Amino acid sequence: MSEIQTPDYTQIPEGLLPFPNAEDVFVADQSELAHHLHALFSIDLSKVNPQWSGVAHMLSPLEPYECFVGELTEWNGYHGDLLKTNWIGFQIEQGRYRLCGDPRYFFLHEGNAELADPHPGARADLQQHYAEQHSAFAAAAEGFKRSGRLARMDWDSTHPIEFVQQLGGDVDGRANWVESVEFPMDIVDTNVDEGDSNVYPLSPAGHRFYHVASVPGWHYRSAGADLIVMFYEPVEGLVLFTFDYS
Repeated sequence: MSEIQTPDYTQIPEGLLPFPNAEDVFVADQSELAHHLHALFSIDLSKVNPQWSGVAHMLSPLEPYECFVGELTEWNGYHGDLLKTNWIGFQIEQGRYRLCGDPRYFFLHEGNAELADPHPGARADLQQHYAEQHSAFAAAAEGFKRSGRLARMDWDSTHPIEFVQQLGGDVDGRANWVESVEFPMDIVDTNVDEGDSNVYPLSPAGHRFYHVASVPGWHYRSAGADLIVMFYEPVEGLVLFTFDYS
């Protein structure tokens, strides 16, 4: 019996473009989102599901420093159905993302300049974290430009790491993000005895989001989520992200 070949994702998968230009990722009137979200790669959706078309972009938020993304603004009225603590949703408009809610969701957004720190030193700590992660991301992008490989420049620049951990398929219902922050989901048991299940977040209209890709955020920077999970809802053209931490 032949063994199932595991994809070598240290090589760029077909249909994946690492380090896309920010102007190709965000709508023009929300270009400031590039300060809060790094675009790790773009993916041809038809390579994940032949019934889909268009492009989606894998994003890594620079928040958090010590909490979940969005946690610092959850009491300021900036959250919504697809913009919650640890969840970020976008509408696709001609291949680019529009945030499904108020950009002041990100604590360091310029519109929050007068917003009080939720705890002493929060703003200064996060500003330093942003600076470090912008630098780390730029170094990874430059390393890729030189070598065509992805590597941690602060760790071992000669050791290639994966551009993506999983493409398509289902996601495990036992992951931390499933229970970390409440979000509408369709959970389908696949093995009751073992506690296995597949999870599909739901849009406000009740449509399922399907898994597109997952990757650790720290593959592209010196810090990031242990797993960024990206979903797509094909009826309305929505993309949704959540983040898993060990």
